[in-house]
Amino acid sequence: MKGLWIGLGVVGVIVLLAIFAGGSYISAKNTLVQKNEDVNQAYSQLNVVQQRRLDLIPNLVATVKGYVKEESTVLTNIANARAGVLGAPDKASSINANTKLDVALGPFFRLQEQYPDLKSNQQFIRLSDELAGTENRIATERQRYNRTLEDYNVYVRQFPNSFWAGIAGFKYRDEYYKGNPENGAAPKVDFNN
Repeated sequence: MKGLWIGLGVVGVIVLLAIFAGGSYISAKNTLVQKNEDVNQAYSQLNVVQQRRLDLIPNLVATVKGYVKEESTVLTNIANARAGVLGAPDKASSINANTKLDVALGPFFRLQEQYPDLKSNQQFIRLSDELAGTENRIATERQRYNRTLEDYNVYVRQFPNSFWAGIAGFKYRDEYYKGNPENGAAPKVDFNN
């Protein structure tokens, strides 16, 4: 009789462990699904704001062309960078192409200092204000996206979630928006010129 009680006790412990493990797996998987969807939603929102920038650029470029015929290199670089964003086949390529577009837009904003007539053009002012506002929204959405992605990645890598994530097929995602690598170099200041 004593052996029967021991056997039932062992079976009970195994059943409790199985229930606990199953509950832990289900809870972790549901959280992983939610966090993965949060990352996708954050990227989608970022994409919407970036699309707004892409839609504004042709109008702004057309407005500027009449004033700055000799600055066609700047405008060509912007057009090429925009085409790269539109042609990006996946998320990583899109992130890289948007970074290149950020770099291409830099000289464009400096053009308005060289052309006072352009600065006074109402359409240019309106479009550049919209573009500047869009750039601010993009920066905010990139921050949100990176925070959401970080939250997902931390959850996927923590124990015991890392164990359940591996079983359920969730992996670490290195799709962060990073700053422009050219910004890492200190600007050179020369007071002799």
